[in-house]
Formats: sequence, C-alpha cells, structure tokens
Amino acid sequence: MTESSAIVITRDTLRALGIKHLLGSLFNIKAQVAQGVSPLVAEGGMEQYEIIFVDEYNCLSHLDLFIPQKNKTVILANTDEDKYLSWQHINCNTDEDRIVEAIAAILKKLRHSNSTQSGLSSREIEVLKLVAQGMTNKEIADNLTISINTVLSHRKNISAKLGIKSVSGLCIYAMMNGIVH
Repeated sequence: MTESSAIVITRDTLRALGIKHLLGSLFNIKAQVAQGVSPLVAEGGMEQYEIIFVDEYNCLSHLDLFIPQKNKTVILANTDEDKYLSWQHINCNTDEDRIVEAIAAILKKLRHSNSTQSGLSSREIEVLKLVAQGMTNKEIADNLTISINTVLSHRKNISAKLGIKSVSGLCIYAMMNGIVH
C-alpha cells in the first residue's frame, strides 16, 4: 500500500470529522468518512484501507463484515470499559491527548503486524490460505505444484511461527488476519 488510508464509519458526523482531522494532521493518513456501511463498503471495499474506525452500532449491526477485518478495525467507543474483548477500541469521550496516544499505539501495532505477518513467508501464507479453505495436504501440493513433503514442511513452519497446532486454530487465525474471508 503506497499511501496510508482509513475509513471512519459512524453515525456521528462530528466524531467522524474529528477522527479524520487527527489522522490527516498528525499521522498523514488520508481518511474517508461514511455515515454507515454503504453497498460499496459492504462488497469488499474495506480491503483497501489500512485501518477502519467504526462506531459500536455499525460494528454490531455488520459483524459479518468486520470480523474478517478485525485486525485493522478500531471501535469508536463511549467508554474505557473493556467490553470489546479482543477488539481494538478508543474511548472517544476522553481528552484529545489520550485519543491521539491510543491511535498512535494502534497504528504502531498494526504496522508492525503487517510488516512481519508473524514472520510467515509468502509461500507459507499461500499454504495457510489453502489449509483454511479446507484443502488436504495432497490438494495443496497439487494446487501449488510442490511435493507433499514440502507442504508438510510449510505447515510445520507455520505452526511453529504462529504457535497454533490445530487446523481450526489456523483457520481462525487466517480469518482474523484477512488471509481468507
């Protein structure tokens, strides 16, 4: 991605404009504002954004769209309460410095995870994608025109790097990190 971009999806125009201003002036991120989940966004348009800011209402109303993008989604919350479990969130009812600090921390974490992708090679990501799609080792080998032993080596490396041993765990990881949808 050459230019950093974000989308702010909220029913609160003033909140959206504030987040857009902070992203542009402090983080050099071009942000687009959406009043809700438009058909364009719903049809895969969120892939193009480095980070997605969404209010609680829109996130809960469209969980099927945001779960695959969870690693880059930030909930614009009305409290510090940790009711979002593992979702990234920002309390928008606090002072500007805390909001800026929270955005900076989230961007740093996101950029670090994007740059390393847990240390997986591009071939390992391909194998992980096919595992998550339910393919057997033989089907993966045939699809990638490699040997079954090579597939097994890639799967062993993926499990070691991610610390995930089960196929279901790998599938969840792939979904949560946007490798499969």
